[in-house]
Amino acid sequence: MQTETPSSFRLICFPESAHSTAYYLSLSELLLPTVEVLAIQYPLHIGAEDGDDERLTDSPELADRIFGALGEWMDRPLAFFGHRAGADLAYRVAERLERETGTVLLTLFVSGRTAHWGMSLGPPVLGCRIVALAGEGDPRTPLRGVRAWRRRTSGRFDLEVFPGSRGYLDSSRREVVNLVHDQLLSHVSADAEWETGAEDKGA
Repeated sequence: MQTETPSSFRLICFPESAHSTAYYLSLSELLLPTVEVLAIQYPLHIGAEDGDDERLTDSPELADRIFGALGEWMDRPLAFFGHRAGADLAYRVAERLERETGTVLLTLFVSGRTAHWGMSLGPPVLGCRIVALAGEGDPRTPLRGVRAWRRRTSGRFDLEVFPGSRGYLDSSRREVVNLVHDQLLSHVSADAEWETGAEDKGA
C-alpha cells in the first residue's frame, strides 16, 4: 500500500491467485503518489493452483466479503484492476457496488481475460469506463473475446494490446503503469474542463 502521501485515487487490485499479491504491491512503487494501491489477499485455499482460477470467478462468497470490506476505503475515487480470474471478480464487485451504493468506478481495468461468462443480451450493467488489456499473442485470450467487455458497460471502452502473450504485466510493466496513470488522470482533466465551461457560462 501507498499510505504515506495523500492520494487522489485508490486503485484496488484483484490478483489472479492467492499467491500473486506481491506483484501489485511492487507495482505501486512505479505509480505516482496520487494513486494509492490496495491489493486484495485471497484466502490461500482459493485459486491456489495454476488452472484453479475458476474458483475465484465462481465464488460469490468471496465477492460478498470484498464488497463488505470496501466501506472504509470509499472516501476517494475508486478504480479496480483485475488480472485473469481477478478480472471476473473485479467485475462482480463493481456490479454490486454500482447497483447497491450508486458508486460508479472511475475505471475498471480487466487484464488477460475474455468476457466469456454470464453474457446478457440486455442493457449493460455498468456505467463506468472499462479498459481491457491483452497480449497480442495470447492463445487463451483471443482479442475477439477481450473486445466483448465493451458490451458490459454503457460507458467508454478501450482496448490496449501489448507485445507478447501472457507475460506483458512484467515485460511491459512501465507501459501498464503509464496506462493506469493516463486513464485516471484523464478524469481530472475532464472534470477541470467541465468546471471551466460552467464558469464561462456563469454557472
